[in-house]
Amino acid sequence: MGNILWLVALGCLFAGVGVGVLFAKLSTRIHKQHWQTPEEQAEFGVLTQKLVHEIRNPLNGISMNLQLLDEDLSQKYEDGVDLANRIHRVCEEVDRLDSILTNFRRYAKLPPPKFELTKPTELIEEVLAFSEPEIQSQKIEVRREIEDLPLVELDPTQFKQVFLNLVINASQSMENGGILTIRAKNLANELQIEVEDTGDGIEEVYIDKVFDLFFSTRKEGTGVGLAIVKQIVESHGGTLGVESRLGYGANFSIRIPTVQST
Repeated sequence: MGNILWLVALGCLFAGVGVGVLFAKLSTRIHKQHWQTPEEQAEFGVLTQKLVHEIRNPLNGISMNLQLLDEDLSQKYEDGVDLANRIHRVCEEVDRLDSILTNFRRYAKLPPPKFELTKPTELIEEVLAFSEPEIQSQKIEVRREIEDLPLVELDPTQFKQVFLNLVINASQSMENGGILTIRAKNLANELQIEVEDTGDGIEEVYIDKVFDLFFSTRKEGTGVGLAIVKQIVESHGGTLGVESRLGYGANFSIRIPTVQST
């Protein structure tokens, strides 16, 4: 029984490695051809859907059989506790692979932005109204340094996704509470937004990697949220940066042109 379980675990491990390598290649292809013709985007979207479907099917089968095996062990074996724990760990890895698939599909299917004149301040407040109660329950104080910003041409849905992802990322770095500061101001022909936290900070060696697809400094992280932020900001002709010192928090800053080129 133990040998069977370890074979299942190895199968999940190799599946995870294969998924990671395959997604790395696909993400490179996405960056090379993203925002080309709608037909090419549609074709790549179909391929992505097929890939996710083909990988998720065996994962579902593994998950179902592990649940059945768990039930059998709990009913038939007095010494099945250790094996049950191993099954639980393998199930967690299956769930993690499923989460990676879900998030990669979001990343790969991100459509081109639909620009419209929008008040960024209102979008920021909408996101904070949604997320602030949960943030405050984590003993995190939210501070605002937000100017009255002008109308800007951007995709409001994608902009809110960018801001929400940054806010979530910041709050997750402050497990013991802290201060979340939101800054927004109008520069010369640019909109600048900063999301600063007082969390654990980022090691210098990782600063250049935090926006890479599937890179995460958190064990439970999928490494997709910040990659999506980078993808959206760059599709708006903007730039994204981060400053951090280990143990002193991090400051994520985005700059988006106030006038989009046609």
